[in-house]
This record gives sequence, structure tokens and C-alpha cells, in this order.
Amino acid sequence: MTPERARALLEASRGRRVLLVGDLMMDEWVYGSVRRISPEAPIPVVKMPLTREARAHKPGGAGNVAAILLALGAAVRVVGVVGDDALGRRLMETLAAAGADVSGIITDRARPTTHKMRIIAGRQQLLRIDTESTDPLAGDLAGRVCEQVRAGLGTADVVLVADYAKGVLSERSLPAEVAAAARASGIPFCADPKPANVELFRGASLVSPNEAEALEMAGLLNASPEAAGALWTAVERAGRLLRERLDADAVFVTRGEKGIAVFARDGAVAQVEAATESGSVGDGTGCGDAVSAAAALALAAGAGYLEAAELANAAGGVVSRFVGVHSPRPDEIVEWLSAPRPGAPR
Repeated sequence: MTPERARALLEASRGRRVLLVGDLMMDEWVYGSVRRISPEAPIPVVKMPLTREARAHKPGGAGNVAAILLALGAAVRVVGVVGDDALGRRLMETLAAAGADVSGIITDRARPTTHKMRIIAGRQQLLRIDTESTDPLAGDLAGRVCEQVRAGLGTADVVLVADYAKGVLSERSLPAEVAAAARASGIPFCADPKPANVELFRGASLVSPNEAEALEMAGLLNASPEAAGALWTAVERAGRLLRERLDADAVFVTRGEKGIAVFARDGAVAQVEAATESGSVGDGTGCGDAVSAAAALALAAGAGYLEAAELANAAGGVVSRFVGVHSPRPDEIVEWLSAPRPGAPR
């Protein structure tokens, strides 16, 4: 993709209305340095500076997807669930302050807000601590989520489901007729699914699992990573099977440093090459969120699926430079595409 085409698509994306549905989280990042090993156990001792910057809270999961969409100029209505706690309130306040419509977020008094704490030393993530409940939503709450989704369809330019298998998404909260209604109205219905929920996304316009998820969904998870040819054969088979199984218009299989494999309804297969620069990779957190957000927004702006994959790949490339989450700006994506590098999509 040329920088000029990317700039045009990103400009056309501004103001597009995204109905974002999914699992909301609060991410916490603790930054420090390691100088010694603990005498109590064979573990590194992380020394955290006494500065405000050493500890940060940012929206995670679908919240991070919302932050990325907002940074790209979209209008975002968020539908999800938080706990009746300080983290849930902080998450909603942060998203609202960034410009998101949070009126579709529901409070569940029976579960905590999902919290992920990451301990970082330099550019290395040492430990992650998750506090969460992944139990399915109670029937009445699932019904309320569905009501919010239906209410948002009438004004949406695209629907994006950010699935992290934390219990919010089910046949009750996201019934099959939602995707059908979106498609009937000409609204792209996109999803980044987890294997446990894949059947919820039949009839989607686009699904974008990562490589391991796609192989698991297709029953091919034991493909050998040491044999590159055999692995690509398994990925290609998984992508085709998944597209047919879900009757989706397209499947994007995100492959990290190997780029994105694109499988279209007409049988076409394409490989968008890796979007990372040698020596510039952070920890990879949030790259998949950037891909799903940028791809959905590109489709809302009128891009074809291959163009959406190329723009999404560039967005993921920008994020890959950072340790922790980052919301890529349009100028960063265009700049990335403008810089010559081996393997960049053109």
C-alpha cells in the first residue's frame, strides 16, 4: 500500500461510527530495572522508581481497541461489562474522557473488573498477574448487553467484536441475528474471536484470529513450527476451513513477525509481509488489537479486504515498536509506510 492511499483511507475513516462490543479490562504497567537476583528465591528483583511514570493504568482488552479507534479518529460506542469497583469506574471515566460513548457499558456487581498487572524491566515483560472472573454473564445481564448491541446497530458504520473469552460474549448477549441484521443493512460485522466462541461469528464480514487461534479452531494446533513449509500449509488450510465454516467474507490470520495471511470468499489467498523493523520490536502487546481496529475502520471507509489487511498490518507495525500498549496515530501509520525497509508491503 502506498502512503498516499493509506492517507486517503485514514482520512475517510475519520468520524466513522464504530459499535465496539467485547471484554473490557484495566491494564496496569509497573516499570523498573533489574540489578540482582533475590536471595529468597531464584527470581529477579525489580526496583521501581519513585515516580508517577513508573506505574500506569490504561484501558485493556476491548478498552484498548476503543483507544486505538479513537486515536484514528473514529466515533466509538462501547458495549461491555465492568465490575462495581474502583477499577471499573476508572476505566469508564478514562474511555469517556478520550471521547468514547460509554452509555452501553453495564455494571455487574457479581464480578470484578478484569485487571492485568504487568511487571516490566527495560523492554522485557517479566510477569503478568490476572485478576478476573470468566464465568458467563447471568441471563439478565446478557440480555441487557444484547439490548445495547441492538440499540447501537441503527447508527453504526461498522460493528467490531473484541473477544477475550472473559464471559461477556455468548449466544444470549450476541445472538446470530445480530450479525445477520448488520449484514442486511450493509454494515461490516468484524470480530477478533477466541476459539471457545468461534461459533458466535457465523456470517461475519471479517474474522481475524492469530495463528495459534486459527490452528486451534481448525483442529490443526499440532502443526510443527520448526517446519516453515508445513506450518504455512497448516495455516492456509486453517484459514480456508475457517472462512468456509463461518461463511465469512474474509479471514485474516495474524502471524506476528510473519505478517497477515488473507483468505477471501472468492478463494484468493494473499500474504501481507511482516510489519516490523529489525531491532525495533517492543513486547508485541496490543498488535492484534491494532490490526482488528484498523481493519474494521478501513472496511467502514470503503477499503477492500486486501487493502484493509495492508493498513492493519502497518498499524500493527507501529505498535510493535513500543513496550506496552500504544494507540497508533494516522501520521505514524503513513510514516511507517513511507520509510523504506525490507519486506514492507507496497
